[in-house]
Amino acid sequence: MTIAIPRLKGQLSPHFTKADSFALYTDKGEMLDEFVNPAFAECTCEAKRALFTTLQNKQVTCIVVRNIGQHMLGKLLDAGMRVLQAATRDITATLALLATDNAQVLQLTAAEQGRPSLHHGEHHGQCEHAQGQHGEGHACCHGTPTQATHAPINITGIAPTCCCGGHHHHD
Repeated sequence: MTIAIPRLKGQLSPHFTKADSFALYTDKGEMLDEFVNPAFAECTCEAKRALFTTLQNKQVTCIVVRNIGQHMLGKLLDAGMRVLQAATRDITATLALLATDNAQVLQLTAAEQGRPSLHHGEHHGQCEHAQGQHGEGHACCHGTPTQATHAPINITGIAPTCCCGGHHHHD
């Protein structure tokens, strides 16, 4: 399992796409890799797609967040990634939770559990215009919503016996 932690100035980023970098870890808390967030300097649909693609290419199966927008959360969940919400920005404490068998965090299971965009309508129109067609622009901004539930789980996702620049503010 590869776990991604979005970082901002050495701490767990308070918002997913506003991270300056991402660190990748094993479920035992061992660092595998790190990379600069392509959406950090330029918060556009294209940059967010690049971030999403990078996470997929690095075979990330779980992401630990503090906060995330509804649209990006929906995309990650639709891609089969487990998204977990940590209670602290302290990466050392978060890594300690990763290494324990009974660490409980909140698993996000529906896009509605993310933060809604205050300016999504404004941005969505610009995204459509920039893409030149509704289908492409629409896909960059929306995930498929599912029923919202809160379920505490082991942070590794394994059962004990056997997841801006500009004027808009969404992921």
